[in-house]
Amino acid sequence: MSASRSAPLLEAHEARVAVDGVIAVDKLSLVTAGDRVILAGDAGALLGAITGVPRAAGGHARVAAADADDAALPGEASVVAGTLLLAGKSVADGAHLATMGAAALDPPLPPRWTAEAYVAWSARLGGAPRGDARALAAAALSRVGLAGARRKAAGALSPSERRALGLAQAIVLGPEVLVAEAPLAGLEGDPAAFVRDALAAATEGRRVILSAARIDAGSPESTLTGTASHVVVLVGGEVAVEGPPGEVFGGARTYALTVRGNAELLRAALAARGISLSGGPVRFAAALPAGAGTGEILEAARAARAAVVEMVPMMG
Repeated sequence: MSASRSAPLLEAHEARVAVDGVIAVDKLSLVTAGDRVILAGDAGALLGAITGVPRAAGGHARVAAADADDAALPGEASVVAGTLLLAGKSVADGAHLATMGAAALDPPLPPRWTAEAYVAWSARLGGAPRGDARALAAAALSRVGLAGARRKAAGALSPSERRALGLAQAIVLGPEVLVAEAPLAGLEGDPAAFVRDALAAATEGRRVILSAARIDAGSPESTLTGTASHVVVLVGGEVAVEGPPGEVFGGARTYALTVRGNAELLRAALAARGISLSGGPVRFAAALPAGAGTGEILEAARAARAAVVEMVPMMG
């Protein structure tokens, strides 16, 4: 086993991540176990630091920056303090890049390029000789279920095929680690099943970090946790809960809250009810113990006169 293979897949010690100079993750410390890690919740800035893909204000990669106002354009995420390691290699200085293949969420695609051309250029940009790139692309496309679509224009691909195309370009050079951003986001039924199959094939034999907005029971993305070795839920730049799936899902139900005003009074009101609130200053995670319901959050918000403008189940 290589040294990088035996190292924790993701390791952070007091890591601070900034997006265009604004701190998005502060003093993150964790050590994951196993070869399949799920990052749930507000994982955009952390993923951006790892992959180098610019981040939008909402956390995910931009889909079409040309359609946005300048204020909403994506920002660069970087590690500005502490240590962040991927498979034992430093993210801050880019030492991890040779180990990783990244599949961003719905990046812009050259609409007239064929699927094969897109993946072949990914191979060439990664250092593959021109003569080898086409064969590598064909193999990667076949692996993710796109053999029959290799001559199809990228602009004519279905949303699920585009997700699979992103996986193909990420694995074309056989990286040790695949990092895939929200591969099932917005998909259900047959399209989701197609991407799940593509993901299973793409991750075979390699380590993987996947992100998901929600992993609560019943959400399409919850299926990603079935083979996970470690789950990390981030809210407001902090770890709300993390550990092996059996421990994470056997504990409290976690809700993401957006709070505008009197957040500290809300924290105290929830603590009096045995409900912990982490994160901030706007995005929080509330962990509901057994027997508690969301009504208690609302009652605490009324008592504290705190404006809870969003409450979304993250897990549980």
